[in-house]
Amino acid sequence: MIKTILPGQTIGIIGGGQLGRMLAMSAKEMGYKIAILDPSPDCCARIFSDKFIEANFDDYNKIEELCKISNVITFEFENIDADSLAELEKKYNFVQSSDVLRTTQHRYYEKEFARKLDIPTVNYIHVEDNTDIDINQTYLMKTLRFGYDGKGQKKISKKEEIESQTILEEFISLDKEISVVASKDKYEVQIIAVVENEHRNNILFRSKVPTTATSNQEKLAIEYTKRILENIEYYGVLTVEFFISNGEVVFNEIAPRVHNSGHITMQSATKSQFRAHIEAICGLRVGKIENRETTLYNILGQDEDYFKDLITKKQGYLHLYEKEPRLNRKIGHINFYGNVILGGNDE
Repeated sequence: MIKTILPGQTIGIIGGGQLGRMLAMSAKEMGYKIAILDPSPDCCARIFSDKFIEANFDDYNKIEELCKISNVITFEFENIDADSLAELEKKYNFVQSSDVLRTTQHRYYEKEFARKLDIPTVNYIHVEDNTDIDINQTYLMKTLRFGYDGKGQKKISKKEEIESQTILEEFISLDKEISVVASKDKYEVQIIAVVENEHRNNILFRSKVPTTATSNQEKLAIEYTKRILENIEYYGVLTVEFFISNGEVVFNEIAPRVHNSGHITMQSATKSQFRAHIEAICGLRVGKIENRETTLYNILGQDEDYFKDLITKKQGYLHLYEKEPRLNRKIGHINFYGNVILGGNDE
């Protein structure tokens, strides 16, 4: 049974990046204390922590130190050792289970899980160690683990290009990509937002609510997301990405945490994904959430000056993460009400 953690108690967060930062900001606003573990003493979430532990994510003893001072523990990204988490959750209050983490860390396990729930995926070939596989078309080859923002993937069309510990995904025509941001508390599953995403150079560029998907496509994506949450031991926010291809809804991947596309909910939704996550992991009721039309733009290091100047001319909601700007590094995002297309008359 999930425990009730009330304001004044401590939430432990593994990871001190921008997601940890915004989780901590929401929790502090509600009156919780925050403990953060991160290997970087300059991580952008540290400023909002009451207790900071500088340690690598594979340092079992230091993670246990975080657990001992926390009433509930959450994480901001998937790259945590699932075996260590499995041991720690026997003694401490983790509500995002190690089984879910183990599945979502591995692209093959993740797709097999979706297929077992009768959720369609792209066709794929799972490559372990034997790369002696004949192929007669172009595939997108992805590493089985630790890939994000296009890292760990490339197009291949020859047998000699196949690498071990990968998954080869067939290319499909892409109408659009949407993500369903949902939360599960001890009472029910709530949909926080359905978001349409546009990527450039494999990095999320723009998101918008509502999507241009049909109502039936959205309903199916929501149904699949609820099916996933109902079949796992998990509390908190979880995001599922889907492709819309030739009108069909196709599973892409699960993020067992708050998610980049969910940043739009800081303005679009009556309750942001960050507050919903804190409430759910603390045993509180999230309740129904509604949205209004909103557009999000990610801010990369090379675009910092443009957006800083833009916000002096156009009303919006600027969120900077206090991260050192560099090429293609996400350093913030900005939300606008309405359907805003930058580069046109909206500037």
